Parts: sequence; structure tokens; C-alpha cells
Amino acid sequence: MARTTGVGVNRRNADSRPVKHTRLQERRVATPNRDLLVIKVGERYAKLQVSPKERASGILARIAKAIAKPGADRTRVFQSASSKPVYAYSIYSKDTTKVIREDASGHQTVGRFVSGRFRPISPARAV
Repeated sequence: MARTTGVGVNRRNADSRPVKHTRLQERRVATPNRDLLVIKVGERYAKLQVSPKERASGILARIAKAIAKPGADRTRVFQSASSKPVYAYSIYSKDTTKVIREDASGHQTVGRFVSGRFRPISPARAV
């Protein structure tokens, strides 16, 4: 077979498009060590535009408005994305070393937290 394009040219791997030499944008990043140099290459990411309603101040304003209304729907307070039960905890007013656990049905149990777990106190000792 004869070559038609010249000696040593592989037409399959040759790229006929001109190569653009673009200068990449570099910026240095501050580091705690003077001897360490970190350079980021490429353009910066565009900052996301967040609507005023979705900013922290807007969300807090909506939460404050919702909390200011008296009463809360029990189904919303005790709803769970998983199948695990949800409880509400409060301090027992007669003995501040104890905690009251309330479930979705309104049943209250007096107990204490031991090693991060709620332990109910027997009814005879609860009073």
C-alpha cells in the first residue's frame, strides 16, 4: 500500500482543526502555611441568585409568623417522614430533673434522659 499524505502521518489520529491557545484564569487561594501554594484554575462559579422569599431572613419571617399564631395542629407537629414515632418533650414543672414525653395521641410519660435515651419512671416513683 502506498501512502498518499507523506511519510509518518497517521490520518486516523491526525487532527486538522486548529488548536486554540486560551489562557486559563488562575487565582491563588490563601492557606495557613506560607510554603503551601494552591492555585485554582478556570473561571469562577457564578453565584446562585436566591429569591428574597428563600433567603434565611425570608424563611425566618415566615416561621415567626406561623409560630405567632396560637395553637398548632397536632398532625403537623407529630408527623414523620419515616415510620418512627415522633415525641414532644418538655420539662416537668414539679421536678425540673424530670422530663415529660408526649406522643401523637396526647399520652404523657414522665421520665429522664439516661445516656441520651428517654427512660420512663415507674408510676409509684413519678409522684
